[in-house]
Amino acid sequence: METMEEKIIEAARQMFLEYGYKNTNMSLIAQKVGMNRTTLHYYYNTKEKMFHAVFGKIVETFLPQIQDILKQDIEFFLKCDAIIDIYFQIFIHNPSLPKFILDEINRDVENITTVAYSIGFESYIDTIIQIIDKETEKGTIKQVPIHYIIMTFISQVTFPFMAKNIIEYILLKDNKTLNNILEGWKKIIILQMKTLLEK
Repeated sequence: METMEEKIIEAARQMFLEYGYKNTNMSLIAQKVGMNRTTLHYYYNTKEKMFHAVFGKIVETFLPQIQDILKQDIEFFLKCDAIIDIYFQIFIHNPSLPKFILDEINRDVENITTVAYSIGFESYIDTIIQIIDKETEKGTIKQVPIHYIIMTFISQVTFPFMAKNIIEYILLKDNKTLNNILEGWKKIIILQMKTLLEK
């Protein structure tokens, strides 16, 4: 059975993703949960603490899965493929998440980075860098600056969700859905990564 704290986190997640940090307040969250603000403060006494809990919960839904993939002894591009699947699953269930993260990066990059690092995101990035360095040393991929690799990957994975409305309005014909497009787009991302890195 869902606890009251879990109900609060879920309500806050919905509010933050829909309205962003700036336009969400504790009164709105309390109203959505069905309690008064004083009771809400018993669980989280500031909006910032609430945000930390919500964002931490979101990251915790996918970070362990990705870390498990990174530890697997499989070919580099198979890891990329599996990680794309996880990101797509998260974004399909939370389509506003990429825009929300971008908005928070622009609003207060230090705050969102602090939250991410507090739940192991720095270790995740370090592991990715180590894997890329190892693959480069082995000669299985080309030597490409790490920032270009990460920028290419992140932009390709997040763009369809950032541009979801225009894609659905202009490009979805013949009863196709965004999910249909994403299946094909995943193959394009791997192709782009191979073009960038494959020897």
